[in-house]
Amino acid sequence: MSHDISDVLLEWPYEDEDGLQVRQIQGRDGRPKIQLRIDLGILHMEMLGRPDGTRPYGCESLLDYYREQAREHRDRHGWYEGFELAAVDCAALRQESLQYYHRRIALMTLQEYGRAIADADHNLQILDLLKAFARSREDWLVSEQYRAFILCHRMQSLAMQHLAEEDATAALLAVDQGVRQLREIFAEQDRLDEFEESGELASLDDLRRKVEARYQIGYRQRLHILLDDALRREDPDAAADLRAQLRELETDE
Repeated sequence: MSHDISDVLLEWPYEDEDGLQVRQIQGRDGRPKIQLRIDLGILHMEMLGRPDGTRPYGCESLLDYYREQAREHRDRHGWYEGFELAAVDCAALRQESLQYYHRRIALMTLQEYGRAIADADHNLQILDLLKAFARSREDWLVSEQYRAFILCHRMQSLAMQHLAEEDATAALLAVDQGVRQLREIFAEQDRLDEFEESGELASLDDLRRKVEARYQIGYRQRLHILLDDALRREDPDAAADLRAQLRELETDE
């Protein structure tokens, strides 16, 4: 059996363009696979479970394994104190995050938004685990810098999932929720001065404008949508700000 995959690469040539080259295939084992074409070859990933198809320590993922280790430590000692992730553990979790990142962007291209959200949640949970238990602060911070980026993908996917169901209101609310959560992340990281110029905010703003244009949602209508949501969430500060913006519109008229 030849290990040369040149014929496969020739059949699916790499194109140096903006969009990702992604396809879904059925594997010889009957399971769905995702392939992502890159300049030097193809990333071949499982659709279900861990992208590389392995089960580390018999678990579905390293995240599941280390969370179970933390729970067992708590059950034995009555608390989490004393449980730590060594540098090698953190490095392994970062490598797993990279696998889920590659699959997430592929799933977003395939419009498999529910699965993309699940993969984003997986990586956000890895960040939470590192924040709680990394022995070295540096091992946490090196991954924490990607939290806003991962959250942005999550909220983009959630909004697109709503748009697939022709629910423009839910899509706008998902974008607004994403903006609020992004602001919280930048504030927690002492980077609030970078928030307005961030690429993550620009991506969500661009998506919002596209939704408004597609469904002809004007500024006043959007404010009413956000106000109703703020009241539902019992957020008086946001509600007061939105009411003020609506009053200003009426005054200008």
